[in-house]
Amino acid sequence: MSTIATLTDLGLSAPEANIYLTLLKIGGSTASAVAQSAGIKRTTVYAILKSLAQKGFVTLYYRRSRQLYYAERPERVRQYFEKKIETFESLIPALEAVDKTKLQMIGLRFIETLPELKRFYGDILEEYKNKEYCVIGSAGAWQNLDPGFFIQYRKDRAKANIHTKILLSHFQPEASPADPKLLRAVKFLPKKYKFKSTIDIYKDKILIISPELTSLAIVIQVPAMTDVFKSIFELLWELLPKK
Repeated sequence: MSTIATLTDLGLSAPEANIYLTLLKIGGSTASAVAQSAGIKRTTVYAILKSLAQKGFVTLYYRRSRQLYYAERPERVRQYFEKKIETFESLIPALEAVDKTKLQMIGLRFIETLPELKRFYGDILEEYKNKEYCVIGSAGAWQNLDPGFFIQYRKDRAKANIHTKILLSHFQPEASPADPKLLRAVKFLPKKYKFKSTIDIYKDKILIISPELTSLAIVIQVPAMTDVFKSIFELLWELLPKK
């Protein structure tokens, strides 16, 4: 993952990540110098610098009536985020006490961006460790969202001992590796059945990823629907021959 991508995962926009990296390189500078070094308009840089300061990545100093901006050292940024995590952890008991019955969430969740989808899959690695889930769809369409991430996700999923049963719309050798170490059992539907969408079927929810949706993906947490999708998957799995 690139430095810019890592910083955006921490909550920065791409322009904010660019400005922060620029300040690390050039040291304390005026807004106009930062704008020139980063190759952006001076009128734009002030709002970005203000946002970075609010997020703990930049500090503003006044020297001889001039405003100078300094990038916080990476170690200080790390400590800043650790403090935020510690603060949140101290609130967890109180937050959990709000819903003492801990009822299962039922409904819809819309995933709008690729970083959100990546976080969802990161949670799956923890939640489904040593378990199994099912998938119907197109390996190519799923993987092409971010080839580097999803190829690595397959490997991380296997390391977590998560087994998957997968029904693919048609044979895609370049997008559907046969390595048994990946813990994937795969069957293929007849060629006339082609999907643009991919559906992950979990015990308590369904994830639908589709370019046809207004959102990137939808998570459905309705037990009755989960049961139906699971039953349909098992029926198709039993009917289809092994490749």
